[in-house]
Amino acid sequence: MPKIVNKAQKREDIALSSTELFIQKGFHNLTVSEVAKNAKIAKGTIYEYFESKEDIVFAIIEYAQTSYDKEVLEKVNNTNSIKEKVLSLFDLCIAQGEMAIQRRKMYKEFIVVCLENPSPKMIEFQNDIKTKYITWLKDILQKGIKQKQLKPEALQLANGLFSTAEGVLVFSYFDNYNEKNILPLHIDILFKLIEIGEENE
Repeated sequence: MPKIVNKAQKREDIALSSTELFIQKGFHNLTVSEVAKNAKIAKGTIYEYFESKEDIVFAIIEYAQTSYDKEVLEKVNNTNSIKEKVLSLFDLCIAQGEMAIQRRKMYKEFIVVCLENPSPKMIEFQNDIKTKYITWLKDILQKGIKQKQLKPEALQLANGLFSTAEGVLVFSYFDNYNEKNILPLHIDILFKLIEIGEENE
């Protein structure tokens, strides 16, 4: 009797097993043969689960993003101050640990794929991430407004703050980028402007 394969689970297993390989090689140097060898399956079998190398990369990023989102929400929910919640939300842009560096490298490679071979699925995925994070950011700022910690105008800063973080994320890929602390500094200055101090109460 033939073995029944859960295609969705197998696709996820292949993508997850290829994550480290993708980080090491990057999009252009990664080959489908290497992905197949790493997953211990025949090269032809790969195409039973993925349409192309771009599709493999998309799956890697998709699963990594799902895992990262859970981590971010946990950090946000376990942080007390509104400013620390905002900083936690943008941890990918700020953190300097090995994991954060690898995640930024993965995102860079994904941007390369999106720019060179844009597909409706990838564009939709990027837009979903933007919408999701701006919504989370607005929820955090709204909480600060309701608690009378922030001025009502703070909510209008959500889109601009996300765009700033996105810009920092893109430029952080360059080795000569020396503005690693610019986002925390930017957030710190913003909060000095939008926080309700004792003199405003």
